[in-house]
Amino acid sequence: MLSSTPPKAVSVEVVAAQATEADRAVVAHLRAGGKQALADVAYLVKVRFETMPSPASHGWALYVGDHRIPKYWPYKEGIYVKVFDPQFFADHQGQPLRFSRDGTEFFDTGLKLETPQPPPVAMSDVSQLPLQVAALK
Repeated sequence: MLSSTPPKAVSVEVVAAQATEADRAVVAHLRAGGKQALADVAYLVKVRFETMPSPASHGWALYVGDHRIPKYWPYKEGIYVKVFDPQFFADHQGQPLRFSRDGTEFFDTGLKLETPQPPPVAMSDVSQLPLQVAALK
């Protein structure tokens, strides 16, 4: 049976982390498409849930404003999204995080996407950023 209510999101946090090898390939592709200034950084947008929902065959789609997030992954306390281009945060600053099953009926989480603080290290020294495994604990 499908749950009629989405998971209860209680917080959103953005953490800058080192890009994995697979992420670096994505960043290289974006650079080739004209985004030369991108660093090998993965911004992890962590949405923490009150309780993790049980796995189901039909999940909830995550939206930031009207933008559907094509993929998210689970972590111990909720879900996370990877963002490689900081322009995404500027484009969606303050927009609500919402869930939908069908793209027409939306459930607002009460949370908004904010622009993250710049990483505490120079973008040329991303090795000082945490690994994603550590950032997701």
